[in-house]
Amino acid sequence: MDDYVIKIENLVKYFDGRCILDGINLNVPRGCIYGLLGRNGIGKTTIIRILLGLDFPTRGQTFLLDNDSRNLTSKIRGKIGCVSEGHNLVQNYKVSRLIKLCKGLSLKWNDEFFEHLIEAFRLPLDRKVKDLSMGMRAQLNLALAMAIEPELLILDDPTLGLDTVARRQFLELAIELIQKEERTILFSSHILSDVERVADRIGILSAGKLIVDCTQEELKNRVKKLRIIFTGNPPADLYMTGIVNQKVDGRELVLTVANWNSEKKAILETFQPSSCTEIPMTLEDIFIECTKPNVELVPAGMQEK
Repeated sequence: MDDYVIKIENLVKYFDGRCILDGINLNVPRGCIYGLLGRNGIGKTTIIRILLGLDFPTRGQTFLLDNDSRNLTSKIRGKIGCVSEGHNLVQNYKVSRLIKLCKGLSLKWNDEFFEHLIEAFRLPLDRKVKDLSMGMRAQLNLALAMAIEPELLILDDPTLGLDTVARRQFLELAIELIQKEERTILFSSHILSDVERVADRIGILSAGKLIVDCTQEELKNRVKKLRIIFTGNPPADLYMTGIVNQKVDGRELVLTVANWNSEKKAILETFQPSSCTEIPMTLEDIFIECTKPNVELVPAGMQEK
């Protein structure tokens, strides 16, 4: 069996003559929690729809669990759980009826595990789905997705619209379930603090390209924000690649650099700054910097030496 649960090869997608995805290559290892990030409309949900066989690429191929996305069998689909934005469940069904429907359509169903989740969530079986709060619908959706004991769980903005408490509860349970079973997760979200809490690897989409594909630890090591003080005015040109942003205030230069390494550090030292301190960055800080127009990041993996 392949070590990659998700494989994307040279994926290109056009909508109305506009290129949305431009040669995406991506492999998600088994047991990984992969955070897929990008600004609104950048193509995250399009990638997920293509992976699930709900849309088709203009060029390229995608694979789930060693199977071409265009020909997913019911057996393979039965190994994939999905929780998506909006939790579009059958609104007029009572919760009990929806559960019966989903159970009947599933190739595998863990009754004991599902009952544990329903009890933990305190979901009312006699109420219609449309009468549940957004948080309850999210919990019901997660419970239905996990009841089939999926090898792959796809979370597409699952906490969008939830308040802070409901979002934290959802994530804590999702993390517990994921870690217990060592499942592979593709997690796309606009709430970057959520992704930061759970993801092993990070992918960032910008302008149709996958500009980052690496572990979260590596990303934080390779993108640095520095506060540099000089004895006189800062130099007009640092002769350094990968400068994402810079701001001068008197003798102070605040510099954000992508693909930070020992060579760039040595270049900076030739200007003999009087001090250089690192400013801590969250995943959200890095994302905002990396997706600014004209940022020159090394695509995927950030392997610049």
